[in-house]
Amino acid sequence: MTDTLRTFRRITLSTLGLFLLVAVAGVTVRVLEAGMGCPDWPTCYGQLIPPLHESELPADYRERFAVAGKLAEPFDPLKTWAEYINRLLAVVAGVAVLAMVGYAWIRLRTHPQILLYASAVPILLITQALLGWRVVATYLAEYMVTIHMLFSIALLIVVILAWAQTLRLGERKLTPEIYSYYRLGQIAWIALIAQVILGTMVRTAVNQQGPSFGMETPYFLIHRSFSWIVLGLWAYYQWRLYREPTRHPLARRTAIWTTIALFLQVITGASMYYIQFSAFLRVVHLLWALCAISAGFASLYLLPRSAFLYENDYEPIPKPSP
Repeated sequence: MTDTLRTFRRITLSTLGLFLLVAVAGVTVRVLEAGMGCPDWPTCYGQLIPPLHESELPADYRERFAVAGKLAEPFDPLKTWAEYINRLLAVVAGVAVLAMVGYAWIRLRTHPQILLYASAVPILLITQALLGWRVVATYLAEYMVTIHMLFSIALLIVVILAWAQTLRLGERKLTPEIYSYYRLGQIAWIALIAQVILGTMVRTAVNQQGPSFGMETPYFLIHRSFSWIVLGLWAYYQWRLYREPTRHPLARRTAIWTTIALFLQVITGASMYYIQFSAFLRVVHLLWALCAISAGFASLYLLPRSAFLYENDYEPIPKPSP
């Protein structure tokens, strides 16, 4: 069973990496304003493989592929292929999910928690795909874009939960002191989710009115100042966890990764404000946010549990008999 759990762990980590790639591709589409690069779904201009030149489309393609009463945008190969690659990565991630679920049900039926989280992933993924269709159908309505982003975070969390079940875990009692900064870490993590939502509002203002206007809105001012509060809260949580005499290697390690990701997120945000508001920095900024959300959740999940990582001991601790 050791090899079976190790294999499943690799599948979940690969799936997690693919979900991050899909999120990065989605943000790239967003910053390029390429969300309507493929005006129909699941095909692109009615084709499985989109064209490279406008001459390959029918003369009335803007009317034929109108969305929500609006003409399709003029063909732009960069935007079309950015959206198409985003969809291809989503398909590859879907295949990884099928592999994860299939492996869990074939080889890990005696692990109910693994089956639970693995089976929840395709449900969320199908919902995410339907939301992607609604994003296109509503012509990139901002509330749909935000909901779509939140479901991306939910997918990351459920995959992390599936991965965590492959570790040898046992509940541990938190002392009042540990519990206090554990709660502080939870507050910082929730605040980070709020930061991502605020960032979506800032991007909306930037897309509609330009960077100079978007960075003068109340959303941006709160977003900018709040980022330091989130970083400070999490850095304190990570420092206290590091000083704990009882070792929790995975909780510590993921907490450090979270602090680094948050710091890099703040740096890229400051670079956009003081240097250049570029598409590349916008993509990297959100990527660090997603990495921080993922690693932070893993740390908070593992802290109240003892995680053992012996080379030949990957079995979950059996529950005591009643």
